[in-house]
Amino acid sequence: MVNIEVIKQRLNQLSASLNKIERYKNLPLEKFLKDDIAQDVVEYNLFIAINMMVDIATHIVVDNNMGNPEILGDAFEILNNKKYLEDKETKIYKNMVGLRNILSHEYLKIDKEIIYEILQYNLTDIKKFIIFVNDNFI
Repeated sequence: MVNIEVIKQRLNQLSASLNKIERYKNLPLEKFLKDDIAQDVVEYNLFIAINMMVDIATHIVVDNNMGNPEILGDAFEILNNKKYLEDKETKIYKNMVGLRNILSHEYLKIDKEIIYEILQYNLTDIKKFIIFVNDNFI
């Protein structure tokens, strides 16, 4: 059984990070590219948000005896195999893990325009994950 308090704490952190990211959504690309503080805030909070998503998914899988994720992203695949997530969502979430790894390990190579595109067009994927968790496990 899922420990709801653990999930709620992580959802709160996920939401807090998402709120910090969204503060920069109306910033034009040119200003974003010149503002290293905005870049840092968005990148760091994307990293935290994705970590929270992975952590939540892993808790759900492990606490419900659905499997034992071995690497980041496995929990999304397990949730997909158990019919909780659609293929499209699973692919998106696993791609987020790839972004998380870039943010974590290859910070000198981060394409700021891609980060800006994520800021503009992909935050809904994080919001959908929050709704998914609330609807199915809280």
